[in-house]
Amino acid sequence: MQKIKYAFLSLFLIFQFVGFAQVYGLEDIYRPLTQEQRFDSLIMLHKKLNALDNTIPGYRIQIYFESGNYSKSKAIEVKEDFESKYYGYHAYVSFNEPYYRVRIGDFRTKIEAVGFLKRIVRRYPNAFEVKDRITVSD
Repeated sequence: MQKIKYAFLSLFLIFQFVGFAQVYGLEDIYRPLTQEQRFDSLIMLHKKLNALDNTIPGYRIQIYFESGNYSKSKAIEVKEDFESKYYGYHAYVSFNEPYYRVRIGDFRTKIEAVGFLKRIVRRYPNAFEVKDRITVSD
């Protein structure tokens, strides 16, 4: 007797779902995302955020890092010395506790960074390439 009740109940539920599917068409349930206003606003927000951050993943060459009392002034000296000798390449001084670092260049690939590293390795023997966020030039 219990099995018959469960069988009728399950048949009743199946017929209800079949009837619901026939009453409401697929176009009433499914709406493409391009018709949603929130989707358009998310695209605009994404564009605004990309306009604020003009960096991409890339490589730089670290030529100096040190901590200590005079490490900031030494880092600035190294930066100015590099920029006077290698025109067209930018040097960046950053502080990541307790070290001051000088990183140079905005290289999109590791091959570019290693190629430039070979040019400067005599003057900066402790230099090495690092992954960093690089500035996109216009």
